[in-house]
Amino acid sequence: MKDFTPASMDRVLARFFQCGTWAACVLTGAGLVIGTKALAAGVALFILLPVLRVVVMLAVFARQRNYVYVTIAATVLAVIAAGCAIGLRLGPLGG
Repeated sequence: MKDFTPASMDRVLARFFQCGTWAACVLTGAGLVIGTKALAAGVALFILLPVLRVVVMLAVFARQRNYVYVTIAATVLAVIAAGCAIGLRLGPLGG
């Protein structure tokens, strides 16, 4: 795998988000026509795209051995995970 420069990494991530956003839009639109499962999948994809960006950035920073940014990205993921856990525990699904 080639090393990413910041400019090429930006292009790859932009393309990834463009495709992901289109997929989420299609799922959401289909959900309006065929039912709530596709709608929920589209909304879930909209929510997951930024999380996936942090995961990809963590991997890229780790490959570049940029440990300051690895720590930052890992901290962001930990905060997201903690927020999800707290939301599941205290939210309407948590009982």
